[in-house]
Amino acid sequence: MPLAKITFRPGVNKETTSYGNENGWFDSNLIRFRKGRPEKMGGWTKLSSGTIEGTGRSLHTWAALDGSKYMGLGTQKKFYIEEGTAYNDITPIRSSVTLGSNPFKTAASGGVVTVTAASHGAIDGDFVTFSGATATDGITAAQLNTEHELTLIDSNSYTIDTGGSASSGSTAGGGSVVIASYQINIGLDSEVGGVGWGAGLWGGYSQSYSETTLNDGGGINSSVTSFTLTSAASFEAAASTISSNVALDASSLPLASSSAFPGEGTVIIGSEKIRYGTNAENILGDITRGTDGTTAAAHNSGATITFVGLILIDNELIQYTGKSSNTIDTGVVRGVRGTTAAAHNDGANVREANNFVAWGENSPVSATSSGSLRLWSQDNWGEDLVLCPLNDAPYYWDKTLGLGARATTFASQTGASGAPTITRHIMVSTTDRHIICLGCNPLSETTQDLLQVRWCDQESPFDWTPSATNTAGGQRLSSGSEIIAAVKARQEILIWTDANLHSMRFTGPPFTFGFSLVGSSVSAISPNSVVAVGDKIFWMDTENFYVYTGRVQVIPCTVLRYLFDDVNLDQSYKFFAASNKIFDEVLWFYVSSDATEIDRYIKFNYTENTWDIGALQRTAWIDHTVHTRPRACGLSDSSNAVFVHESGESDDGSAMSSYIESSDFDIGDGEQFMFVNRLIPDIDITGTDSTVNYVLKTRNFPGDSLATNSTNSVSATTQESFVRARARQAVIRIESSETDIAWTTGDLRMDLRPDGRR
Repeated sequence: MPLAKITFRPGVNKETTSYGNENGWFDSNLIRFRKGRPEKMGGWTKLSSGTIEGTGRSLHTWAALDGSKYMGLGTQKKFYIEEGTAYNDITPIRSSVTLGSNPFKTAASGGVVTVTAASHGAIDGDFVTFSGATATDGITAAQLNTEHELTLIDSNSYTIDTGGSASSGSTAGGGSVVIASYQINIGLDSEVGGVGWGAGLWGGYSQSYSETTLNDGGGINSSVTSFTLTSAASFEAAASTISSNVALDASSLPLASSSAFPGEGTVIIGSEKIRYGTNAENILGDITRGTDGTTAAAHNSGATITFVGLILIDNELIQYTGKSSNTIDTGVVRGVRGTTAAAHNDGANVREANNFVAWGENSPVSATSSGSLRLWSQDNWGEDLVLCPLNDAPYYWDKTLGLGARATTFASQTGASGAPTITRHIMVSTTDRHIICLGCNPLSETTQDLLQVRWCDQESPFDWTPSATNTAGGQRLSSGSEIIAAVKARQEILIWTDANLHSMRFTGPPFTFGFSLVGSSVSAISPNSVVAVGDKIFWMDTENFYVYTGRVQVIPCTVLRYLFDDVNLDQSYKFFAASNKIFDEVLWFYVSSDATEIDRYIKFNYTENTWDIGALQRTAWIDHTVHTRPRACGLSDSSNAVFVHESGESDDGSAMSSYIESSDFDIGDGEQFMFVNRLIPDIDITGTDSTVNYVLKTRNFPGDSLATNSTNSVSATTQESFVRARARQAVIRIESSETDIAWTTGDLRMDLRPDGRR
């Protein structure tokens, strides 16, 4: 029979049917196209045996003058600097306080210890380090004086597991000089966002919440003002005093201490209730005066300010200002914010609803701001590192202090002037040596402005107050409602709002930077969905892919429908872009519709204009710069780890499931059946005794399911393989599932002949 050479077009195309893409490729996993030919992707190995706390969401690499190579790594729990495969914890300290005498109390047995710490400000899962503690009831000083991940009881106590064993149990101790150093509150590992009808509680509630059940010995009627929950540990209660006079038109509330107050909610001073949206540096900002039917008033310094908790039981919202253990019993107001007081049965769900606005009204958290998903931005200022969690304080790590030193806020640095206290994104304008904060609080204000851009004085990282003798300054962008993403290009910084694309260029005196609109009606799907490769900027929006080369262009994508038909946009802030310059590739990692964490990618070869797809769980990526290969965060045996990519040909010692599958092909438009009895592979295989499988699948009509007809094992020396198949259409799949194997395909030849009609 005659041999027929079957040549497939480069790239995976899922924008049409398999038969509509005849003589093309239709599906893939862990492969790439190089010079038009499919080949297996390179493998990866774990960077070190060490693991990290939390899901890695940000990576940045740089080198010091002494040749040291560093990698910043941010998770929802920690921030590390890796050097020499060791992870050094530089997570900022939120506060250090001396606890009361004998703050530890052992449990009846084991190593769990209850810690009494008034107004500690911690949330469940936070990290605290003790020093100065003495041995207590068989728990050694060394077991106490170390870092612990705490479990919240209430605003004045929590538990830790020391790993020790109490001798007697129920014994207090620790001494009188115990210092507790609290790291910044951990962030969320999943996105909780959305406003409008259908988001949260019908548009009024869009943030994460604590939840328990009613446990009042028979339920409650519509008028009681005290009731018991199964656990009230995570329902906030806090009080402080205002540290200066609050005028009638004040736009923020200065507190003696705001550490025990949540990030947003409602407070009461006298008889006035006030909503706030930010909490930073003992200032409650983004306030709304005289809420919940109260009247705005002036307040004197020293007046008590109390947090007003809000809970939801069935369809009733209830306010409170205090609790006793698991009983809500102080300042209880029933049926608030348009709801009606009602009776509730024991077992009814009770949810914290502190950022609820009103039924059908927008929450103060925007649909794209992702609630409290912990993302980081970071950049190096020479040898030092600047970093910030999304919508939080910016921090600075000083290399001269060593890897044992923690990052500290900009505002706390010696000589700091006007430094931002909250920002969405931070970066360094490298050529002109300015640090830039985007989506930050304006000068002399505490409320975050999501369109505000500010920069420090040239070569002075802590001087942010403009003057006639420096270059510090700021600019509010003219369009959109919030900054989504920003990236450095060669001659400019690109800034995406939720509506447009802006260019920021260094112009020198007197304005330092100039701003211009370079793209309208275009945005980015997430803060990390943008990547720079040379003089090109690639990004993903909510319905397309783009490239910027001085102008905005849509990238034709042959897997666009495949992605957007099966994507979980509720987790879009997790999506991120990555580059692999060794192979001229840009990847976008995303969450598929049935998942809540990243599980897939699509990949674009920008030199050959080809796309492919696959499944791979990665949560952050950095291309090779000071290191020779790309690095990425992912899971290894259920533990978070960092992997070195393009290292070997295996999945950290395990097999990679790589394949490329063709679209349907036929003879003469399928007018006749074809008979196939032999294939001659053209494939380059490396690896001792390695083989790949050629799988032949057939069907008679496009709507039929594919049936596997034969699977033929092919090695580097295989000359031909015999098959026997009769069908109108066929598909070829090339796959491997071995360790230490690499392969590149050529052209396939098969024995094909017409075999009648049906």
